[in-house]
Amino acid sequence: MPTIGLTGGFGMGKSTVLRLFGKLGAETIDSDEIVHNILQRPETIRKITSLLGESVLKKRGKAISVEATKLDKKRVADIIFNEPEKRISIEKIIHPKVMRDIKALMNEKIKNNPSLTVVVEVPLLFEAGYEKYFDKVIVVFCRRDVAIKRLLKKGFAKEDAIKRMRAQMPTTRKKASADFVIDNNDGIKKTGTQVKRFSNEN
Repeated sequence: MPTIGLTGGFGMGKSTVLRLFGKLGAETIDSDEIVHNILQRPETIRKITSLLGESVLKKRGKAISVEATKLDKKRVADIIFNEPEKRISIEKIIHPKVMRDIKALMNEKIKNNPSLTVVVEVPLLFEAGYEKYFDKVIVVFCRRDVAIKRLLKKGFAKEDAIKRMRAQMPTTRKKASADFVIDNNDGIKKTGTQVKRFSNEN
């Protein structure tokens, strides 16, 4: 069973491509869901709070203990995308946990069905050094203006979208390191054709 790492810049269409692979029968893993679960764990909340301060905590009712709180993800994002050194510190906390959970999920899926392909969406795959854990890496890309337009439709402010894009490795470098590149500029039909081509060839 081949394992595929799927990555690309912010707003480039990774989730769309992941869904297309799922429709073709691949097992899929969304690392954003894994990160969401990790950010709800008390130990993670404690570490992030120690770095960013209690302003990132969202209280549940009158609760004051860390175990009874959750992170205000918007507040966390506001801090880390304006203070790169804090973003790097947070990534050092999160990334090892993410890869550990991804490995566990991949192993479970492989054990249950050794013949299927597993595709894992990982936004910061190259930045975190995860490429070595996959048989092949796919990079999804589109023009910057197309990505920004899509992100604005999702409710992101243009300034925030640009900050998140700048926090990632340039798309040109990602494409140069990929085994396969998917152009997501021209709509779902053309993107789907490229996904099918990769599946047929691999």
